[in-house]
Amino acid sequence: MEFHQIRYFLMAAENLNFTRAAKQCHVSQPALTRAIQKLEDELGGTLFVRDGRAVTLSPLGRLMREHLQHIQETQQMARTVAKNFLHETPSELNVGVMCTIGPDVLSAFLNEFRNRHRDILVILHDIGPEALPELLYTGSLDCAFVALHGDQDFKKVSTHTLFEEDMVVAFADGHRFAELQEVTLYDVAEEAYVDRLKCEIRQPFFDFMDQNDLNLRVVCSSQRDDWIQELVIRGLGVSVMPRFSITTRRLGWRRFTGPLSGSRQIMIARANSLSPEPPAHAFFSDAAIFEWQNTLAEFGFSESAVRG
Repeated sequence: MEFHQIRYFLMAAENLNFTRAAKQCHVSQPALTRAIQKLEDELGGTLFVRDGRAVTLSPLGRLMREHLQHIQETQQMARTVAKNFLHETPSELNVGVMCTIGPDVLSAFLNEFRNRHRDILVILHDIGPEALPELLYTGSLDCAFVALHGDQDFKKVSTHTLFEEDMVVAFADGHRFAELQEVTLYDVAEEAYVDRLKCEIRQPFFDFMDQNDLNLRVVCSSQRDDWIQELVIRGLGVSVMPRFSITTRRLGWRRFTGPLSGSRQIMIARANSLSPEPPAHAFFSDAAIFEWQNTLAEFGFSESAVRG
């Protein structure tokens, strides 16, 4: 059994079309067919059922596909390790960061990871929540930092919870909210509002306002949290945002009570249908054991902290 036979079989199994599979493998169709036939001879049975132009996997083909996929992944991993060892080139690790997660806490982990794995080049990608699952499934991203609020879930994704983060109301210095210990969404409805378009609770937030006949006065909207924060600092309005996304001490904040209050979970995620490359495995494992609570304490993010 040769590696190219495995590659041809897996491509044919994915396409169920020998012509298309041959084109993607950059070989002629007769060459691909001969290689698969030789593989069938070695295994002692047919891998495909051909009925006219229709091609399907045989029972043996379905059984062998998973095993041969594992062999190919192991081969690719071995090549990557050997290449990095011989040429001392950094392995690239593509990590998605959901665009609503602030940089302060994550940067502490990334610094420690870099100190422990100087042969790995981490490339960060700012990704919206709707695109993350597909990018993980296809292998475009090796890992991702994701934020889940309420009953949200990503299917076919392995996750590990790193820490929890409150949703809060941010406001400018001198705002009346600074005199309160907590605010309600009814309080928010009385203020001009700066709308975060990428907020996880944005739709239920607006639904609550409509259902309670609250006339929320939106004065500006943006997808960028840095713009949102600067507009709030300038006194344009208040905004609901994750606690650790606030990157400046020029903003005051308060937890809010009632509907939609609570925290969200910050997790590390990877597709569970793929065998991770060594860099991805190291990144996921290191994130899972990192002392996140100590880092939160260093940044002053204690459970009882309330800033005015």
